[in-house]
Amino acid sequence: MVIRAGLAQAIAYSLQFFVTNPYQFVALRILNGTFSGMVPSCIALAATNTPEEDLGYCLGVLQTAQAAGSICGPLFGGIAAQYLGHRRTFLGAGLWLLFVSIVIWLGVRETAPRVRNGKIQILKDLRVAFANQMLRTVLIITMLVQASLTVLQPVLSLQVARLGGAAKASILAGLIYSLAGIAQVIAAPLWAKRARKTGFRPVYVTGLLGATLFNAPMAFIRNLYLFGALRFATGLATAGSGLSENALTARAVDEEFRGRAFGILASARQMGQMLGPLMGGITGSSLGLEATFIFTTVVLLANSLVAMRFLPKETARTAPA
Repeated sequence: MVIRAGLAQAIAYSLQFFVTNPYQFVALRILNGTFSGMVPSCIALAATNTPEEDLGYCLGVLQTAQAAGSICGPLFGGIAAQYLGHRRTFLGAGLWLLFVSIVIWLGVRETAPRVRNGKIQILKDLRVAFANQMLRTVLIITMLVQASLTVLQPVLSLQVARLGGAAKASILAGLIYSLAGIAQVIAAPLWAKRARKTGFRPVYVTGLLGATLFNAPMAFIRNLYLFGALRFATGLATAGSGLSENALTARAVDEEFRGRAFGILASARQMGQMLGPLMGGITGSSLGLEATFIFTTVVLLANSLVAMRFLPKETARTAPA
């Protein structure tokens, strides 16, 4: 599944080099999304081939890699578009995905591949997922957290322009937005080590509460440097919640269901990332920029309370060794 997603996306990206009108471009973007799934498949592959006692650390490393990619991707893409042009950038992305797929094909082996007999039934899998209290709670919180964090996308440049001036708003907004990813690269392994001692539920709740605490003052800050510092601190906190989402999903279900569980988790994240900017644009335009930060804080706090109330405590089977 990892190789399938990588090759399909490599083809979709490369074909965007040849488009001649917006309709072809939109069609290829839809094709790219339809055949995506590389990241959740990588997580599932690692989760099903890692000893239980090392699962938290392994997922922490993956979380770090994801955060690093979210930082490097826009940076390298911007440089490539500037010096090579947009078309060649898409072609380069396709060739890079082809290279990654070949590396995985040659270098990664499943120690105990699980092949499921019978036809996959999406609605049945969704019913199974939502019948599991731990998984259901994680899915709902994940969607809402992603929505609350991406609420800021449409208004961040405007807020940065207000604090630091419009002349360099785009560059400053990109830098400040990336601070959360840099913080996640630093914090994810540390959260993983902490989870080995305390379990993932406390790390999950602590991460959500920390994100709430650091996000709240952003609505009232009038200093760009302090605003950036709070953005960085929010990233440190969300690294713990993001890591725990993966780990709790892996431990909420049997190994045979993990691949599908991570697919559903990825869909929940994508749903949140779709709703967040939409809600941010509506909130910012109707109530003002500060309202988007207040809205995010309220949602994060609500998620923290839901996690404390409804997320089951880890049992002897699910607790780290």
